Amino acid sequence: MEWVFLNGRFVERREAAVPALDRGLLYGYGLFETMRSYGGRVFRLEEHYRRLCEGAAVLDLPPPAFALDDLRVAIDALLRENGLGDAYLRLTVTAGPAPDDGGASPSVLLVARPLSGYPPDLYQRGMAAVTSASRRNEASSLSRVKSLNYLDNLLAREEARRKGADEAILLNTRGLVAEGSASNVFLIGSEGLLTPSIESGALPGITRAAVLELAPAAGLPCAECDVEATTLAGAAEAFLTNSIMGVMPLTRLDGQPIGSGRPGPVTGAIRRLYARTVARETAR
Repeated sequence: MEWVFLNGRFVERREAAVPALDRGLLYGYGLFETMRSYGGRVFRLEEHYRRLCEGAAVLDLPPPAFALDDLRVAIDALLRENGLGDAYLRLTVTAGPAPDDGGASPSVLLVARPLSGYPPDLYQRGMAAVTSASRRNEASSLSRVKSLNYLDNLLAREEARRKGADEAILLNTRGLVAEGSASNVFLIGSEGLLTPSIESGALPGITRAAVLELAPAAGLPCAECDVEATTLAGAAEAFLTNSIMGVMPLTRLDGQPIGSGRPGPVTGAIRRLYARTVARETAR
């Protein structure tokens, strides 16, 4: 039996439901966070919670009705009920029905699933990506929050799969690199480690922030900046980040190799630093 945590209580997954007029369902009005637990501990839960609160302010949603400690207790209980340690977790907060439709409180759903992860050989060869036909509107406030209005990203990911690739790279309206459909983008060039700025349309990723903290330890100057598509294609190395996969080499773009076409030494160093940081911060 699989349990979810819905509006303050445990519910069997197949029985979980939200109101039919919930604006999260009708309009994608809401937020979500994707998190990963290691041995029962979520990496940087506080940062996930802070991003959720900041996103609620951007979308003019009420602040979460639960405190960080409440979320931590709910996660611990849900993992225990489902017998999980290493897990994929998703927290979803909807806007709830509109006032003239009953005005019920937002729905809060927490799901924990077994972590399938990414195959080890993918880290050894690196991901292949394509440049998506979809564009990220960097002027939109939605580009800076993890809203339920996620269709652009899903369509870009499906486009990549149709073309035999692992990920899609989204450019913004100016033709600059914004992010992957489910990842942030980093590249290594003559100026060190670069990643598209938030102003370029990149989501402020939790793993992205961790890598920016770790880069100096690897002796790498790092910068958040405008990144031309040609700069990414001509990079010495590149990698992708998100909370589930951590640091993933990116070795091909639009059918052409990035650098040597194999995971590079800088990417390897960042991966090791990130793994050590995760192990230290999630140790009980």
